[in-house]
Amino acid sequence: MRGRWKKMSIFLISTIVMLSIIVLAIFLLQRPPVDPALEKGLQVSTFMVDDTTGQTQLKAQVWQLPPENETQPKGVILVSHGFSATAGTMRVYAAQLARAGYVVAAVTHDDLSGLRSGLVENDPMIARQRHLQLLLEQLYANDAQNTLRALPVGMLGYSLGGYAALTSTAFPAQLDKQAAFCETQPRGENILLCNPRFGQRIQAILSQESTASTPSLITASAIAVFAPAYTQLIDMTDQENAPPIFLANGQLDEYISPTDMESLAQSHRYIKAHKELEDAGHYVYLPSCPWPLSIFMENCKDPKPIERAPKQTALANDVVAFFDENLVTQ
Repeated sequence: MRGRWKKMSIFLISTIVMLSIIVLAIFLLQRPPVDPALEKGLQVSTFMVDDTTGQTQLKAQVWQLPPENETQPKGVILVSHGFSATAGTMRVYAAQLARAGYVVAAVTHDDLSGLRSGLVENDPMIARQRHLQLLLEQLYANDAQNTLRALPVGMLGYSLGGYAALTSTAFPAQLDKQAAFCETQPRGENILLCNPRFGQRIQAILSQESTASTPSLITASAIAVFAPAYTQLIDMTDQENAPPIFLANGQLDEYISPTDMESLAQSHRYIKAHKELEDAGHYVYLPSCPWPLSIFMENCKDPKPIERAPKQTALANDVVAFFDENLVTQ
């Protein structure tokens, strides 16, 4: 009997420890670590964006130089994060752009809640474009000085956010290509586009496409994308007035083919800069993870052990230079 109680005690203690680790991991995932120096000297504020179509409210953040700085902002940059993440996961780039003189705004798309809502309108493949349009409108509405409307607008997106940045502007989504594309893929290949659940979501969107309201396109003067997802479902045809694009991808990306990114960069004249990150995977753009997230969370792991921070700093500097050249001096 004593041995039985001992085994049960060990089991209960182990279970409690594991549950505690999971709870801590979820908490830390929602509150990624912040370097206090990163946003030092910047004005960082939050506001809510009403999405009546999606029947929800979304949290947005803005990074900019403080009011006492008399420098006229260079432009407005809208930021779209990766799937199921938050606006804060892109703060490295937002802070660097803000410090360079841009007004940077990001919205937390709340993808998982959107999928759980049961509303096709909240599927991230079509909801994110609406979110970005609403973000820009609310940013203008909050501008008491009414100076932001006159500024050029740029877009920055990572992964699914890259898809959103492109399809919110001059590059329309072509979701009806998904089925035909996946028929050409070997079984088990390209799980991002060709898993059955994603196919069901696309069919549900297409079945309501005729009745769904399409958000107006954002007139973006320059776009930066990191490892953009679903480019096979975007009309990337060269256009006379296509905005210049900065493209970045990791050489070891597990989900976005580096070969496809290279082909994309070589095929389109509007892609003005293409940067490959050495030894980097799909999650190199995100903050490094504290323990215990670094043990078992997928987005905390890299194909090779690397320091993410130096690559992010260099990438942020490249993005600032790109927008300075293509957004401000156009």
